[in-house]
Amino acid sequence: MLFEINGTRTTVTITTVVEKFEECEVELGKAKVREYTDCPSSEDGDPTAWYAHAGSALEYGAPHKINCEDFGTREVISTETTVKQEWDRDIALDHIG
Repeated sequence: MLFEINGTRTTVTITTVVEKFEECEVELGKAKVREYTDCPSSEDGDPTAWYAHAGSALEYGAPHKINCEDFGTREVISTETTVKQEWDRDIALDHIG
């Protein structure tokens, strides 16, 4: 059967990639660590105390760069793509054949 269709469809594509990093370098600045963790700029006069909060900042989604080209290894463990389509309520179908 053929139908004429009128309407609005939204398609969301989500790609999930699970990666394992070993001995790679991550570039993450003090400002981003403080923004994502609310840690102080120094603790007891130690201006490097924010280093202890870098892992939490990564977990909270802080922007960063990872270098595995020169150091370490990166392994893709799995990749999965999910496509979800939703039609808005303005959809109309008419039978044409």
